[in-house]
Amino acid sequence: MMALSQSFGNTPAASAQADLAALADRAALPPPQTFDILPPLHELLARIDHSSADPLTAVTQDTVGYTDSRSLEPKEFPNEVQAVKGKVRKALRELEKLPDMERSVDEQEEEMRELQMRIERQKQVLSRLSDVAKSMQGQET
Repeated sequence: MMALSQSFGNTPAASAQADLAALADRAALPPPQTFDILPPLHELLARIDHSSADPLTAVTQDTVGYTDSRSLEPKEFPNEVQAVKGKVRKALRELEKLPDMERSVDEQEEEMRELQMRIERQKQVLSRLSDVAKSMQGQET
Protein backbone atom coordinates (compact mmCIF):
# COMPACT_ATOMS: atom_id res chain seq x y z
CA MET A 1 0.00 0.00 0.00
CA MET A 2 2.90 2.36 0.77
CA ALA A 3 4.35 1.97 -2.73
CA LEU A 4 0.91 2.60 -4.22
CA SER A 5 0.42 5.88 -2.34
CA GLN A 6 3.95 7.04 -3.17
CA SER A 7 3.44 6.38 -6.86
CA PHE A 8 0.48 8.75 -6.88
CA GLY A 9 2.72 11.69 -5.91
CA ASN A 10 3.37 12.55 -9.56
CA THR A 11 -0.10 11.90 -10.91
CA PRO A 12 -1.54 14.05 -13.67
CA ALA A 13 -3.78 15.68 -11.05
CA ALA A 14 -0.78 16.68 -8.93
CA SER A 15 0.99 17.92 -12.03
CA ALA A 16 -2.08 19.90 -13.07
CA GLN A 17 -2.28 21.52 -9.63
CA ALA A 18 1.38 22.50 -9.84
CA ASP A 19 0.77 23.92 -13.33
CA LEU A 20 -2.21 25.93 -12.06
CA ALA A 21 -0.19 27.31 -9.15
CA ALA A 22 2.63 28.33 -11.50
CA LEU A 23 0.11 29.91 -13.89
CA ALA A 24 -1.55 31.83 -11.04
CA ASP A 25 1.81 33.24 -9.99
CA ARG A 26 2.74 34.12 -13.56
CA ALA A 27 -0.64 35.55 -14.49
CA ALA A 28 -1.09 37.92 -11.56
CA LEU A 29 -3.00 40.70 -13.21
CA PRO A 30 -1.96 44.31 -12.76
CA PRO A 31 -4.38 46.56 -10.89
CA PRO A 32 -7.26 47.89 -13.00
CA GLN A 33 -6.10 51.48 -12.49
CA THR A 34 -3.16 50.66 -14.77
CA PHE A 35 -5.54 50.61 -17.73
CA ASP A 36 -7.70 53.56 -16.64
CA ILE A 37 -6.44 55.85 -19.39
CA LEU A 38 -9.62 57.33 -20.82
CA PRO A 39 -10.54 59.68 -17.93
CA PRO A 40 -7.14 61.47 -17.91
CA LEU A 41 -7.20 61.65 -21.69
CA HIS A 42 -10.75 62.99 -21.68
CA GLU A 43 -9.84 65.58 -19.07
CA LEU A 44 -6.80 66.66 -21.08
CA LEU A 45 -8.89 67.06 -24.23
CA ALA A 46 -11.56 68.95 -22.30
CA ARG A 47 -8.94 71.43 -21.05
CA ILE A 48 -7.77 72.36 -24.53
CA ASP A 49 -8.70 75.96 -25.24
CA HIS A 50 -11.67 76.00 -27.58
CA SER A 51 -11.86 79.77 -27.88
CA SER A 52 -11.05 79.58 -31.58
CA ALA A 53 -13.64 76.86 -32.15
CA ASP A 54 -17.23 77.36 -33.17
CA PRO A 55 -19.11 78.22 -29.95
CA LEU A 56 -21.95 75.87 -30.88
CA THR A 57 -19.67 72.83 -31.12
CA ALA A 58 -17.12 73.76 -28.45
CA VAL A 59 -16.99 71.57 -25.37
CA THR A 60 -17.45 73.55 -22.20
CA GLN A 61 -16.26 72.58 -18.74
CA ASP A 62 -19.87 72.44 -17.57
CA THR A 63 -20.76 69.70 -20.05
CA VAL A 64 -17.58 67.74 -19.40
CA GLY A 65 -17.91 67.58 -15.62
CA TYR A 66 -14.43 68.83 -14.79
CA THR A 67 -15.47 71.90 -12.84
CA ASP A 68 -12.07 72.43 -11.19
CA SER A 69 -10.17 72.18 -14.48
CA ARG A 70 -8.85 75.28 -16.07
CA SER A 71 -8.22 75.85 -19.74
CA LEU A 72 -4.93 74.37 -20.94
CA GLU A 73 -2.42 76.86 -22.29
CA PRO A 74 -0.44 75.80 -25.38
CA LYS A 75 2.86 75.90 -23.48
CA GLU A 76 1.45 73.45 -20.87
CA PHE A 77 0.25 70.98 -23.45
CA PRO A 78 3.51 68.95 -23.86
CA ASN A 79 3.82 68.33 -20.11
CA GLU A 80 0.18 67.33 -19.76
CA VAL A 81 0.38 65.02 -22.78
CA GLN A 82 3.53 63.44 -21.36
CA ALA A 83 1.62 62.37 -18.24
CA VAL A 84 -1.06 60.62 -20.33
CA LYS A 85 1.58 59.05 -22.60
CA GLY A 86 3.33 57.71 -19.48
CA LYS A 87 0.12 55.98 -18.38
CA VAL A 88 -0.29 54.45 -21.85
CA ARG A 89 3.32 53.20 -21.85
CA LYS A 90 2.89 51.67 -18.40
CA ALA A 91 -0.29 49.88 -19.51
CA LEU A 92 1.48 48.53 -22.61
CA ARG A 93 4.38 47.24 -20.50
CA GLU A 94 1.93 45.47 -18.20
CA LEU A 95 0.15 43.90 -21.17
CA GLU A 96 3.44 42.61 -22.54
CA LYS A 97 4.10 40.83 -19.23
CA LEU A 98 0.90 38.80 -19.48
CA PRO A 99 1.37 35.18 -20.53
CA ASP A 100 0.78 34.15 -24.14
CA MET A 101 0.48 37.69 -25.47
CA GLU A 102 2.82 36.73 -28.31
CA ARG A 103 0.46 33.95 -29.40
CA SER A 104 -2.31 34.47 -31.90
CA VAL A 105 -5.97 33.86 -31.14
CA ASP A 106 -5.93 30.86 -33.49
CA GLU A 107 -3.04 29.30 -31.56
CA GLN A 108 -4.83 29.81 -28.26
CA GLU A 109 -8.09 28.38 -29.63
CA GLU A 110 -6.19 25.34 -30.93
CA GLU A 111 -4.69 24.79 -27.48
CA MET A 112 -8.16 25.06 -25.92
CA ARG A 113 -9.49 22.42 -28.33
CA GLU A 114 -6.58 20.12 -27.44
CA LEU A 115 -7.20 20.66 -23.73
CA GLN A 116 -10.92 19.95 -24.15
CA MET A 117 -10.08 16.69 -25.95
CA ARG A 118 -7.67 15.82 -23.13
CA ILE A 119 -10.40 16.44 -20.56
CA GLU A 120 -12.76 14.17 -22.47
CA ARG A 121 -10.13 11.40 -22.57
CA GLN A 122 -9.54 11.79 -18.83
CA LYS A 123 -13.29 11.56 -18.18
CA GLN A 124 -13.42 8.36 -20.23
CA VAL A 125 -10.52 6.86 -18.27
CA LEU A 126 -12.16 7.80 -14.97
CA SER A 127 -15.43 6.27 -16.13
CA ARG A 128 -13.64 3.01 -17.05
CA LEU A 129 -11.83 2.99 -13.70
CA SER A 130 -15.15 3.51 -11.95
CA ASP A 131 -16.64 0.57 -13.88
CA VAL A 132 -13.66 -1.63 -12.94
CA ALA A 133 -13.97 -0.64 -9.29
CA LYS A 134 -17.70 -1.42 -9.30
CA SER A 135 -17.11 -4.80 -10.91
CA MET A 136 -14.41 -5.59 -8.34
CA GLN A 137 -16.80 -4.70 -5.50
CA GLY A 138 -19.39 -7.00 -7.04
CA GLN A 139 -16.91 -9.88 -7.12
CA GLU A 140 -15.98 -9.42 -3.44
CA THR A 141 -19.57 -9.85 -2.21
